[in-house]
Amino acid sequence: MKPIIAITTEAINLSRTDGRGAFCGTSYSQAIEAAGGALIMLPLTCNTSVLDELLAHCHGLLLPGGGDPAERYYRPALTDVERSKLSGVDEVRDEMEIHLVRKALDAQLPVLGICRGIQMMNLAMGGTLIPDIPTRLPKALAHANSNPEALAHKLQWERTSGLWDMLGHGCESVNSHHHQAVDKIAPGFEVAARAPDGVVEAMELDGAGFAVGVQFHPERLLRAEPKCLRLFELFVEACRRRQQKT
Repeated sequence: MKPIIAITTEAINLSRTDGRGAFCGTSYSQAIEAAGGALIMLPLTCNTSVLDELLAHCHGLLLPGGGDPAERYYRPALTDVERSKLSGVDEVRDEMEIHLVRKALDAQLPVLGICRGIQMMNLAMGGTLIPDIPTRLPKALAHANSNPEALAHKLQWERTSGLWDMLGHGCESVNSHHHQAVDKIAPGFEVAARAPDGVVEAMELDGAGFAVGVQFHPERLLRAEPKCLRLFELFVEACRRRQQKT
C-alpha cells in the first residue's frame, strides 16, 4: 500500500450555487505519484478535531504554494506599502496550516513545505517572514517571475546540511515565483540553501526524520531539472517508513 500524504488546499470559487471549494494543483499530485505516494486533499476548516482525525490516517503532510498569510502574522507590523502588497489571503487556511504543522512535527510525521509552505512552516514554529522582497530588499533578484517553470537563479547550498547530501548534488538552478520569503529562521531549523542575493531557498529541521521547506517549486521542474524528483522521493520514502511503524 502506498503511503498516504495529506495536502492542504486553497479556496476556489466557481460560478455556480455553493461554488466555494478546495483546490489543489495537479502538479503536486503528479509529483507525489511519480515518487510512489498517494495524495489526499484536506478540506478548508478550522475545526482542529476534524483535522487531527484526518491527519491521524496519513503518513505525511505536504504544504503547497498559494496566497500570502494574513497581516496579523507579521513581525514587525507591516508598513502601508507592505500591506498593499498582500494578496490571496485566507485566514482559514492560515489557521489550519499552522495547527497541522505543529501537530505533524509533534507527532514526528514527515513534512514538506513548498513556496508558501516553507513560509507557513517557519511561522508555525516561531520564525518571521519578509512580507515583500522588493520593498525590504530592493537590490534582490527578481523572485516573482511570470513563468513559474523557467529556471531563474542558482542555489547556494550549505555544504554541511543534510539536504545538500540528499539533493544538492545536481540541483543547482531553480524556478522562482514568489514575493515573500523566510526572514528569521524558526528555532530548531537550519538554512540549507540560499539564492545568490541571500534569500532563503531551503531549510530543514535539525535532527528530524524529514522536515524540509523549499521556496522554489520542484513539482514544476521535473522536466527542466529532473533531480527535483529526488526531493519527492525522499519525502515519500520518509512517509513509507512512518507507514511501516503504524
